Amino acid sequence: MVLNRPKALNSLTLPMVQTIQRYLADWEKSDLCDVVMLRSNNRKAFCAGGDVVQVSRDWREGNKAQAMEFFRTEYKVNHHIATYKKPIVAMLDGFTMGGGVGLSVHAPFRVASENAVFAMPETKIGFFPDVGATFFLPRLDGELGVYLGLTGQKLKGRDLLYAGIATHYVPSERHALLEQRLQGLGTSDYDAINLAIEEFVAQPETTESEDFVGVANDVPIDFSLASVRDVIDICFKFNTIEAILQALTEVANQPGPACEWAQKTYAQLNQMSPSSLKLTLEQLRRGAQLDIQKAFEFELVLAGRRLESHDMHEGIDALLVRKTNDAAWDPENVHAVDIKELYSQYFEGEYDSTPLYLGGTSFMEYPHKFGLPTEQEILDVVSGESPQVGKFSLTCDEVIDFFMREYQSKMGVEQKVNWVLSRRTKLKDTDGTLEVIDS
Repeated sequence: MVLNRPKALNSLTLPMVQTIQRYLADWEKSDLCDVVMLRSNNRKAFCAGGDVVQVSRDWREGNKAQAMEFFRTEYKVNHHIATYKKPIVAMLDGFTMGGGVGLSVHAPFRVASENAVFAMPETKIGFFPDVGATFFLPRLDGELGVYLGLTGQKLKGRDLLYAGIATHYVPSERHALLEQRLQGLGTSDYDAINLAIEEFVAQPETTESEDFVGVANDVPIDFSLASVRDVIDICFKFNTIEAILQALTEVANQPGPACEWAQKTYAQLNQMSPSSLKLTLEQLRRGAQLDIQKAFEFELVLAGRRLESHDMHEGIDALLVRKTNDAAWDPENVHAVDIKELYSQYFEGEYDSTPLYLGGTSFMEYPHKFGLPTEQEILDVVSGESPQVGKFSLTCDEVIDFFMREYQSKMGVEQKVNWVLSRRTKLKDTDGTLEVIDS
């Protein structure tokens, strides 16, 4: 399936989403289809989001049913991708934002290229991270998902692999060959498809370069957030925006590599809709406890209620129509947002909307795991919490060897495991075994 609206960076319209919905349903039942590939017609964008300008226009002109139908159909498609009965391979080549994330992040195979640019910038238009972000962002490492959801920070290229958004990193020049390889497989076997994609992945960067960020024990990893990864957890672990801003202020006032990042992040948050920030933080905290079906149903309620707000239409108009980036938020700052009123407006009471009718398929964790191990999985092996290892104390080399065996020497595994161990563990005994450092 090829997204083909290049002048709009493949932004999704309702007819596009309905077409995707129809073909996915047909191909799922067809004996002629083994694998579904989602890609773009150009390298500039996979999909830069949904056409929220049209949604806002429909709502303000009184066509509220049409506006809601866009979100309802989009979320159904996202859920269908997450629960699809055949393998889906999403090619993240170019801008992958908002609605484009919804078309890709729930697929079992997510292939990023050097052109990939990921972001969930909804708080900047007075909305909230949707398309299943309620489910997938809280399941990224630590507080990384909360950070990305609140700030709209962009990740590029290999960042997507190490953040857990992509499962593979394949340079764009190899995509045509990869497509041919998948076409010739003749199978829907997930493991076979994974191994086929692995044939085309690029080696991790191993030479010193200006792109490398120095981390603990001088372990290099080609991840733009490497030097602030632990600081993200420190600052974004709180349950109020005020506390997050205070933590950023404290880091910004301390000398060190995170000072500049904290200043920039504080400034980013101050550009966003204050009510969107508070809405998004509560959304993501609740999303950690929701299964994927309930997450989408929850988002449909939030979308309907957010369409009634001032900030969503003002943000869309300022950023995407006037293009002045001077939205007049109401309330104008986070301190003026009444949290009790916000809870009452978005998280309480009934909502008279046609339900999604997603069916009974759901889960609390994605059923397919073809990306890199999570930080928690790595630390569980060290602490003895992993049932695959037990209570045995392991050295750094033994932990790395374990994951290389489990992941069949997958590209990037050694780099991520070594990096996590360098940050989050210390030597326990003279025999070189490790223990987890309390965060």
